[in-house]
Amino acid sequence: MSNTGWNKVEFLDSKDLGKYSWHQGYFKHEWNPKLWKRNFRELKLRDVSLFPLGEIAGKKILDIGCGAEGLYMLTFLKMGASYVAGQDILTASVKTSIALCTENGFNCDAKVGDCTHLAFEDNTFDYVFSGDVFEHITEEQKNKCLAEIYRVLKPGGLVTIKTPNRSYLKASIFLKRISAVLKFKNPFTIHIAHTKNNPDNEHHGLTTHHDLRNLFLENMFHEPTTTFYKLERTGISEWVSTRFEKNLYFNEHIIMTAKKPIFYGLYK
Repeated sequence: MSNTGWNKVEFLDSKDLGKYSWHQGYFKHEWNPKLWKRNFRELKLRDVSLFPLGEIAGKKILDIGCGAEGLYMLTFLKMGASYVAGQDILTASVKTSIALCTENGFNCDAKVGDCTHLAFEDNTFDYVFSGDVFEHITEEQKNKCLAEIYRVLKPGGLVTIKTPNRSYLKASIFLKRISAVLKFKNPFTIHIAHTKNNPDNEHHGLTTHHDLRNLFLENMFHEPTTTFYKLERTGISEWVSTRFEKNLYFNEHIIMTAKKPIFYGLYK
């Protein structure tokens, strides 16, 4: 494999980790605890998740589930957003996100609370983004969250949701179980990560394109669009990845964007 472009490999010694290592895409190496490897696939995925929002400069943006690193809040500010806010269920995450943005010379606004009750006024934001939150909440909470997103968005505003794709994960586990059977191993010890106490149950709310689309429509958003991200895995050829790029079972993540209506939003 070429060590150039998106295929290049970069390592960082653990002693050199800084506060922006997560932003730079470094993850702990699988077998060497002293090394962290830069995941360029993750960086590409983050980019692809934000592209549907369009022009960031001058916009008011809310990041739901801003996390401890303020990853997307700081990114939006660096891209010229006029006002960036975040909300997270953890007080510590909100504090560190604000601190990180402030250290970089930006003003931001972040609140503590879950996504079913957003602490912001009606019709405030041009864009709302939520990355890797929906897999942690129930169907009822997703519905309430989208209703709240609708409320805080300006008419014509955009929302993008990024979350793991349950359809892909189930198909992947099915193949892994078949492989286990062929190797005379117990297939029922294999489960989707972060489900069935493997090693936890944090991703109890995994969803599909179909289910998420229906939730958008039930909450009066326009027909959502899906951004497809070509699957890149060792052992999967470029031809196969390209051939099945828009197959809902061949996309590891759901990236779905929808618009709040203008007329119904203004004259409800």
